[in-house]
Amino acid sequence: MTGLQYPTRVAAMITGAPPLGDAVCPILGALTFFSIYVSFFSVILIALSRYVRITKSIDTYKKIFGPSRSFLWVSLSWVVSGLLVAPGFLGYGKFGWNTRNRTCGQVYPHPYHSHYFSNIFGVSCWVTLSLAIGIFLKVYFDVKNSVIGTNSSDHQHDHYVPRRLIKQTKHMFIFFCALAMCITPYALLNSIDLYVHFLPNAVRIMLLVLFGLNHVVNPFLYAWKLTIFQRAFRALSRCKRRLPIQPRAAVNR
Repeated sequence: MTGLQYPTRVAAMITGAPPLGDAVCPILGALTFFSIYVSFFSVILIALSRYVRITKSIDTYKKIFGPSRSFLWVSLSWVVSGLLVAPGFLGYGKFGWNTRNRTCGQVYPHPYHSHYFSNIFGVSCWVTLSLAIGIFLKVYFDVKNSVIGTNSSDHQHDHYVPRRLIKQTKHMFIFFCALAMCITPYALLNSIDLYVHFLPNAVRIMLLVLFGLNHVVNPFLYAWKLTIFQRAFRALSRCKRRLPIQPRAAVNR
């Protein structure tokens, strides 16, 4: 999003024309929605990973979220995201140059423009957010019961959750909350109708900017809360293939 979508979007808004030509504009519009859907499903996978790691044994977690299985989960999220984008190329909406917003996205006016936003984009957003909230609530209650169990007289150590895992899950929940606060208002507006007139134009633009900030804020949140991301970003900025060595770090490669 930062490397491709935003520069071309800014260029389109400044020039008032498709940044890479009419032929590429539908692809840019589709990629924008594709990346949003991938973000939605990434939230679900993060929440599900935290739930399995905390509530199940380490062996069960490795079976479900080992390297090869994790690759399959991510690949599945990309496949589903592609299926959600496909209707825009099959007549249920249309990807291309949007003269009203001067961006590459869903073409307006189009007979099924609002249907795509409401029935595909809006529904996808609400389903994924609701699932993520449900999973995180389940994690919370399981951790709460674990604390109660370990503090009680029967000492149910089988349900004990390490403090490190709780801390990691809190960080993941913070990232989810940041994403939800950024995208929910705009998604709600799109679920009703993208061009409803009960909101001033300035408010709609503000919600759109807030929606776009999600992709900018997320990397900084990860780097703020997770040391491994700080080291990874430092390596990327220095064009290094290996992470900087850090004493007692879980990963030094």
